Amino acid sequence: MSEPIRVAIDFKSPTSYLAIAPSRALETRLGRTFDWLPVSVPALARPKPAAASEDRGARHRRIRAAYVANDLRRYAAARGLELGDVHREPDTTAASLGLLWLRRQASARVSDYVDRVFDRVWRENADADVGFVVEALAEEADGFRAYAAGDGPHELEAVRAGLADAGVWNTPAYLVADDLFIGRQHLPMVEWLAGGRTGTPPI
Repeated sequence: MSEPIRVAIDFKSPTSYLAIAPSRALETRLGRTFDWLPVSVPALARPKPAAASEDRGARHRRIRAAYVANDLRRYAAARGLELGDVHREPDTTAASLGLLWLRRQASARVSDYVDRVFDRVWRENADADVGFVVEALAEEADGFRAYAAGDGPHELEAVRAGLADAGVWNTPAYLVADDLFIGRQHLPMVEWLAGGRTGTPPI
């Protein structure tokens, strides 16, 4: 397969963050570099306190929201990571613009940039604002502020709209040719497809 594997991520999403290491491992096994693209998905629903008046639907949403948050924390803890508040909604627009800028200017540096932004947001619990992005872009920062204030937001919206049209509604999302997989649990299938469908397909 010669088409690039596109990976849609949201820097403010803990599910995207937890997918980076296994996605990197797959890149290594395949000997390929993925094409990382920024999207924006709704933050995780914060569980509401139990109430005597809640109906079955409200109880289901509360239990499901609590389970999803606990599941993320379990997987993070197994890897020595501390997620903090998985429901927070930091503004990562500048970081997304930085990703698009770097894809143009120095695509070889994209992987390191993605790692650095996720560490900033989730390890350091800090904002990935324009100042941070300029620092992270380093020698590729020249011209970024003008891009972020000019064409950047329009390009970002176009990328997000294109991914939405492709069916991306959550992250991480892996686009392999005409196939879309949402969630890091699909990496074995992504690997099988990208490897030419050789061997036994994952169950």
